[in-house]
Amino acid sequence: MTSDDPRGKPSSKKEARLQQLQDAVLKSGSLHIRDAAELLDVSEMTIRRDMRESPETFQFLGGHIVLSQDSLRRAPYELAQAAEMNEAAKRAACAACIPLLQPKDTLFVDCGTTLPHLVAMVPNDMELTVICYALNIADMAVRKPNIKLVMLGGVYHAPTASFYPAGEDITLDLYAINWAFLSAAGVDARLGATCTTFREAALKRAAMARAQQSVLVVDRSKFGQVKPASFGPLSQFDLVATEDGLSPPSRLAPAPQGAPA
Repeated sequence: MTSDDPRGKPSSKKEARLQQLQDAVLKSGSLHIRDAAELLDVSEMTIRRDMRESPETFQFLGGHIVLSQDSLRRAPYELAQAAEMNEAAKRAACAACIPLLQPKDTLFVDCGTTLPHLVAMVPNDMELTVICYALNIADMAVRKPNIKLVMLGGVYHAPTASFYPAGEDITLDLYAINWAFLSAAGVDARLGATCTTFREAALKRAAMARAQQSVLVVDRSKFGQVKPASFGPLSQFDLVATEDGLSPPSRLAPAPQGAPA
């Protein structure tokens, strides 16, 4: 039987749990909190408490547990909060995209809190090249042993944990992309896909122009919302992935106003 040390040291049971969690995350690169709770036979609340008490070891990225490397690699607080909103729907939308991937493909993976799930779901033995400009995407990609990461440089933008080119010209002419996976903060039947910053919109358009196929990956809570920067009508996407699966844009119907997300 174990108990907490009177001097405040954690019990051996907790130490064993943390070590098991660390080993599991180290082996897989990331671990969803639900899977961690099942593995350790504890509640998700216990996992979250353990992580709060061990920030030097663990951090959250898009609902997944990863190992902390240093404080500079942690996502901003607002981004971490957004990652937990509609998390199951985001995971489902990304899961629908995984069958599209073929070994040796080159992917452009957009910023935001949806697409880290896509990278996390890539099989560890699949060889891919991933082009991105967001810290949370890059941090997930480097944990996959067979992903070659291309990080686009520029000026760091904290609210989205992303880098945008310092100059006005945004080009991806050096890259040939099989799949561009794009996120959006808003989707409107008439105005198309929108996001919050114009630099972000320009990068999205550049990626779509260099890609064989473009996929808009959003959960349905984004439908009916409109943000300031437009980056493409729905007709410019080859597929749209939501929690309901993959659909051609022509078959996509926005959820009714007031419907559950």
